Amino acid sequence: MTHCFRPIPQFICRAVLIALLSVQTLSAQESKAPPAVKADQLGSTRNVHSFGLNLLCGQPSESEFADAKKRGIKVVITLRSKGEIDWDEAGLVKKLGMEFHDHGFRDPADLTDKVFDGVRAALKQSSEKPVMVHCASANRVGAVWLAHRVLDAKIPVEAALAEARAVGLRTPAFEERAYAYIAAEQKKAAAHEKSVKPGINANFLSPEFDASQWQARFEVESREVFAHRDKVVAAVGVKPGNRIADIGAGTGIYSRAFAAAVGAEGKVVAVDIVKGFLKHIEERATAENISNIATVLCSEDSVDLPENSIDAAFVCDTYHHFEYPQSTLASIHKALKKGGALVVIDFDRIPGKSREFILGHVRAGKDVFRSEIEAAGFEFVEDVKIDGLQENYFLRFRRP
Repeated sequence: MTHCFRPIPQFICRAVLIALLSVQTLSAQESKAPPAVKADQLGSTRNVHSFGLNLLCGQPSESEFADAKKRGIKVVITLRSKGEIDWDEAGLVKKLGMEFHDHGFRDPADLTDKVFDGVRAALKQSSEKPVMVHCASANRVGAVWLAHRVLDAKIPVEAALAEARAVGLRTPAFEERAYAYIAAEQKKAAAHEKSVKPGINANFLSPEFDASQWQARFEVESREVFAHRDKVVAAVGVKPGNRIADIGAGTGIYSRAFAAAVGAEGKVVAVDIVKGFLKHIEERATAENISNIATVLCSEDSVDLPENSIDAAFVCDTYHHFEYPQSTLASIHKALKKGGALVVIDFDRIPGKSREFILGHVRAGKDVFRSEIEAAGFEFVEDVKIDGLQENYFLRFRRP
């Protein structure tokens, strides 16, 4: 079967994107922000740019893959199609102990959704596993980077385009293909589950967000989930070597506590929709010499974690902030290993008994939340009583 690729006019794709992204409150100054990528070097490799520990570049030589590994690269993604090089790159990369992913394409028609999806999946985990994405000259790299930065980093389209062109994007058809993919993904996102409480996360997503202000509110002894965090961690029951996701990690109260509980062989994945919280967690972890916390910027309807990647998921005073609970729960279910635990701590909303703040802020009570979680395929295990928790309940579920 022959497929004919007909590029979507750039001005149409851009107009669609502007309409879909109009809900974001972005200032003109933000939309003209300079590229976040930086020119770099890797031996004689062409057109090298770095973004944190990640590398975006043209084709490295055989010896330069070893240099990339020394710089911390753990995953190599090639965008070159079969026949473009005459040596075994996959074998070399694997011999060096790095992961190798082949998402090769040459023509715009071959730049499929599957390519975008595969590269984005790796880049989402790049804070834990630094990635090198390469093609021949970084032209193709720029196209996938454009999609990643708009959809996953949620930066303005024009800022992402500036980065992509700095990286190496120069083929209009690749740019148009990226715009078409972004528009389709944004359309799918707009058609998903209806929000159960629009605006519930507005304070956190405000341009004036300041993590230190939330730290002053969250990390005080008058907040019972802070005061009794040691009891909560003990009740969750994680073991050394476990991998646990702290979903809605906030200032990282429990991320840091779980880091000690799972030990050096374990891992804590701090997941949040707020970049400022994740930056705060990373800075605190560095200051306190904690090396087993990774951060993941998730979307409002998914935790954006790989399938079967965690032993436990922990959600503390955050379930009522799930604007799209069924979609988010489905993503947690997918991320948990079989038999993995989901622990949900939330405010006990009881009309006539709970504080006015809880009645106005939390959309439903324990029974409703439990039924939603069970409807998502989780098996209820127990309602755990924690001495000192008076306004909060502790529910344990498992993935069958």
